[in-house]
Amino acid sequence: MGVTASLGRWQLSRADEKLAQQAVLDARADQPELGHDDLQGLQYPLPADLMHRRVSLQGFWRPQYTVWLENRSHRGQAGYWVLTPLQLDADTAVLVQRGWAPRISQDRSVLPPVQTNLEVVDVDGVLAAEPARLLSLGNESGEAATTLESASGSSRIRHNLTLEQFRQDSGIPVLAFVIQTDDDDEGLRRDWPAVGSTADKNLGYAFQWFALCALLFVLTLWFQFIQPARHASRSS
Repeated sequence: MGVTASLGRWQLSRADEKLAQQAVLDARADQPELGHDDLQGLQYPLPADLMHRRVSLQGFWRPQYTVWLENRSHRGQAGYWVLTPLQLDADTAVLVQRGWAPRISQDRSVLPPVQTNLEVVDVDGVLAAEPARLLSLGNESGEAATTLESASGSSRIRHNLTLEQFRQDSGIPVLAFVIQTDDDDEGLRRDWPAVGSTADKNLGYAFQWFALCALLFVLTLWFQFIQPARHASRSS
């Protein structure tokens, strides 16, 4: 019983941590937007107080360097995270996590259509870290990447990607962070999961552990005390 009760309390604490973290991120999102000049000189990893700050940038896409991160599911459906560098000026670019696209074929060479405006665009989003890393058993060096030739250039399918890998493979000195864009557009889904949205799972797990603890308590009470007492009363 002690173990199950402890696990229930741990799940409650995890839920509280996630809700508190989401409150901090929401407060940062309400601060004034950052622009091009505010982002110069930032180093990876980003200072904690800048994570999820809102940004507004202007530039043009370089779709020939788009990277497709495979095996990224969305609501149970397999697909890709689509990342494209946004050129801000002659010397500065940033890697943008533009959204999620579904896998449309068992053939990895068939990629879903994504609309890309080739003119100057305004991009709004939040500062984020590198894409979450998935477990991989293979070689993830630049030479191991699958390269697909397309009308707009070469789009790379990757399992994982770091900013340093992208700089080496593309030759583009992107800034030390990723931008996650807002609102569904260009054929991409952008409803990024909130940290606090998984707190409900922890609350559900806590309920299960406490329910198991209560069941063990009732069973212990029955077999250790009530049933022996009833048996003794019948025997007397």
